[in-house]
Amino acid sequence: MNTAYFIAAKIARNKQSTFSSFIIRLATAATILSVAVMIMAVAIVQGFKTTIRDKMFIFWGHAQVTLFDPNPSAQVASKPFRKDPALLQQIRSHKGIQAVYPYIVKPGIIKANNSLEGIKLKGVEANYPLKSNTAIGFSGRPIQFPDSGYAQEIILSQSTMDRLRLKIGGTVLVVFFDPESEVPPVRKLTVVGTYHTGMEEIDKSFGICDIRLLRRVSNWAADDISAIQINMTDYRTAQQTGEDIYQSYLQPPMSVSTIKDIYPFIFSWLDFQNVNTRIILIIMGLVAAINMATALLIFILERTHMIGVLKALGMSNAAIQRTFSYHAARIALKGVLWGTLLGVGLCLLQQYTHLIQLNENTYYMKAAPIELKWWYVVLIDLGTLIFCTLIMILPSLIVRKVNIVQALRFR
Repeated sequence: MNTAYFIAAKIARNKQSTFSSFIIRLATAATILSVAVMIMAVAIVQGFKTTIRDKMFIFWGHAQVTLFDPNPSAQVASKPFRKDPALLQQIRSHKGIQAVYPYIVKPGIIKANNSLEGIKLKGVEANYPLKSNTAIGFSGRPIQFPDSGYAQEIILSQSTMDRLRLKIGGTVLVVFFDPESEVPPVRKLTVVGTYHTGMEEIDKSFGICDIRLLRRVSNWAADDISAIQINMTDYRTAQQTGEDIYQSYLQPPMSVSTIKDIYPFIFSWLDFQNVNTRIILIIMGLVAAINMATALLIFILERTHMIGVLKALGMSNAAIQRTFSYHAARIALKGVLWGTLLGVGLCLLQQYTHLIQLNENTYYMKAAPIELKWWYVVLIDLGTLIFCTLIMILPSLIVRKVNIVQALRFR
């Protein structure tokens, strides 16, 4: 029989109210709160990063093929190149590629209700996906692409619609910039839908229209495009996959840029969130460990007489240490389990009720997002339990300093 574990279990079942039991309850509460905060912090930060990434990826893809530009950007129109069906098929069949979409971006000025707005129109083909999801909300209907000519329809962001005091079904005049023309081309378009990402970089600047319209006003050939949007199955492979596509299928002056290259400041900001997560985990882990170690130290000091009796009966210092370590581990496990239930419960509450609201202009979303994965929770639980247990070895060393004679006198 494991004597140390047996004694630890007997101690745990002792419900006598003492000062050490009060301290242990406080330490357990601190562990519960620490674990809950760690789970919520990781879930919110991961949800925040995933939501922002999805907004960027859904609108721009994971990478883009364009003519070489030393300063890659999705904000301006680039020089045209021919849409090569063979190249599109090669990229589409490459491992890890989900879809490819040719497009054109062209700047202009949109006029409605005596208001003017600078805008960049993204011209897309009929197979371009326009549907609501957790990252982008669409309302209205998609553009209807005719068999010939071009669709005289446009999709604008809801924020642009609000500034222009427009509603779905309204009409706008779009003046396109053309440095080769003395009179800039103007087109009257009907607003058939709206989108909303919550990201000012996209919502304030972009609209969606028929790619053939932009070819017409730019005097480009019928198969000219300015970029190819590449959607991948795993964003983490974007850099390597982009390099593989460049080496395998492209010839200069064509190049591949990932969305991280195009919007480096946004992704640097997202990467910085990992630092915040680590700081929270370290602080909360230390809080839990220090509280548990302090509680165990007080618990040992209060049972000095018991330690003296056990030593007098021939129990070794190591066995007595294990007794208190078992007891401390039970307390830590209790705190971790209840903390997990609290943390997961609060995450689910936020996920389904959106109680925590955010300033969308600052955080790009209206409510704190949650991405709760079971292995996040398991790692936090195991890490907290192991760290607390290891830290609590230190106060248990005081057992070796207890003198039998003095301990038996102690009451």
